[in-house]
Amino acid sequence: MLESLLGSKTKERILFTLLVRKEAHARDVATIFGIALSPTQNQLKKLEKSGVVVSRLKGRTRLYSFNPRYPFKIELERLLEKALSFVSSSEKSKYYTPRLRPRRAGKPL
Repeated sequence: MLESLLGSKTKERILFTLLVRKEAHARDVATIFGIALSPTQNQLKKLEKSGVVVSRLKGRTRLYSFNPRYPFKIELERLLEKALSFVSSSEKSKYYTPRLRPRRAGKPL
């Protein structure tokens, strides 16, 4: 939907995921969408370099979230929310539903 504006389908998926989940790591995004890890990491690095997202380490995992100091953060979130409202409900429930709690130990996938 916003691929032509953002220049990449991967970047669009990353931003939608950050909008819904508030923070995510590269492997999480890559696994959700079934894409390679390398392009996901490259897009996150570009977004971080441009100041749209920030990262922090939690143990050995780098978590990404929207930069609260980004001057167009509110406008970007509004644009993403509007675009997400046009995504089909089946795709929304499959990809953009936030996890509410961790998976129970021993539960089959």
